[in-house]
Amino acid sequence: MRVLAIYFVMLAFLSLNPWLRPDSSQTIDNINISRDKIDHVAAYGLLSLLFMSAYRRHKQQWVVSFMVLLTSSLVGVLFEYCQLWFTSTRQFSYYDAIANVFGAVLGVTLFWSYLFVAVKRVSQRRKVSM
Repeated sequence: MRVLAIYFVMLAFLSLNPWLRPDSSQTIDNINISRDKIDHVAAYGLLSLLFMSAYRRHKQQWVVSFMVLLTSSLVGVLFEYCQLWFTSTRQFSYYDAIANVFGAVLGVTLFWSYLFVAVKRVSQRRKVSM
């Protein structure tokens, strides 16, 4: 939980710092996906993964997954609006907000994919050892 709190503060600092101005004009291998969007997806994907791992022992995991997805997405959109409201050098971007939501979905999906593979491996080991 402490790692989640530290990461959240770092994410807020990086999102709302008026001195940091990402160069969104860079493209990757002639593809129209800027490095900035990949950074957004990675940042909010990691945020979702940290949320999911913090609440992994909760009994109703589908509720946790929905709440993590909702919370991470809302934080991403809220930070985009805060850039518009509280900084003069940063601006709101719909594409950044979409990348944040996509990252949140990707983080929850990766968590469940990893969990599914881990459970499958454990069940296969039990069958072999019997």
